[in-house]
Amino acid sequence: MKIVIDARWIGATPSGIGVYTIELLRRLPALEPEWQFHLLFNDDALRARVLEQCGLTDNERVVTKMLPYGIFSIEGQLRLPHLLRQMRANLFHSPNYMIPYLAFSRNAAEQGAIRCVTTIHDVIPLLLRDHAPQSRKSRMMPLFRYCLRQSVRRSDAVLTVSDTSRRDIIRVLKLNETDAAKLKTIYNGVDARFEPPPADAPRGKVRTIIYVGRLDPYKHVVTLIRAFNHVRRNVRDPLHLLIIGPDDPRYPEARRATADLGLTEHVTFLGFIENDELAAAYQEAAMLVNPSSYEGFGLQLVEAMRCGVPVVCCDGGAQPEIVGEAARIVPVGNAQALADSMYDVLTDKALSARLGAAGMARARDFDWPRTARQTRNVYRRVLGMQEAPA
Repeated sequence: MKIVIDARWIGATPSGIGVYTIELLRRLPALEPEWQFHLLFNDDALRARVLEQCGLTDNERVVTKMLPYGIFSIEGQLRLPHLLRQMRANLFHSPNYMIPYLAFSRNAAEQGAIRCVTTIHDVIPLLLRDHAPQSRKSRMMPLFRYCLRQSVRRSDAVLTVSDTSRRDIIRVLKLNETDAAKLKTIYNGVDARFEPPPADAPRGKVRTIIYVGRLDPYKHVVTLIRAFNHVRRNVRDPLHLLIIGPDDPRYPEARRATADLGLTEHVTFLGFIENDELAAAYQEAAMLVNPSSYEGFGLQLVEAMRCGVPVVCCDGGAQPEIVGEAARIVPVGNAQALADSMYDVLTDKALSARLGAAGMARARDFDWPRTARQTRNVYRRVLGMQEAPA
């Protein structure tokens, strides 16, 4: 079997979708020793880095193809279908919603066709109209909705990362029964490098609260900064807020709120960091706070829980589904409720310890090898093969 995976979704600073793609590439070739895997890239330096990162550099069954066009280009829509036929591909997997539509029939069950698996992580732009007002996607909502529907219609299977996302995709796209049946939930995993610190690890005098994610308005980072300001005035220990994630000049509100509240010395915008540094940041944190309006999954929640870090999050999207009983959950956008929960975790050692232990137990439910095995079984099913033990 020849499996083509669109690795162009991996960016220079991988987002959740990039992490998802990398973790699948690490594992899928080893699960099917008789299959060939063809990976599509459009950046040679990134290609080399990903192959090395995934341990695939010397794997003769893994072949890469450089494309001179991007995921969203019209040229790609016209040329990639021909390339897939030329490659004699059996299955194409896009780790996000955009696929080369002309490569796949509207009747996904058509005999002899290339099978297609598409992952749709969430439909945030259709649920939260002001989620990221400066993004290109938010200005092209009818086209985005059309693309999503076409991707579902032309795919043999559609993967998503939580039951919440699955329900929202079906509801917002108004999928018929046939298309809705294509959707399967396969949870993301968590990297093994995220682990609790050694029991004797020294603790600094300043207690750190961390946020991991983007600065888009729907992430409610300004709400977090206001809540942090309230907590800081009411807790005896010195506190610091560490905001980790790519900077985005389109959304200066969080930096502006930090300055307006006189918190410049107490809030650090660290930017993007690699996983080793991120794991160290979790290990030194007093808690993770995720005030987002919506998460299709929320990798940062599981990463923090695996490190034994207490989590405070909001009730938006899949966050309650992912954390279960292992976190404090507050209403979206409620700065006072967020501050109260943060205060409780900081001042109640028993609560902090209980959440940390519950989080580690909950994080064991999320495992990248299991994600890869379940994904492999979806491939086998759409290819008409018997599934293997997941």
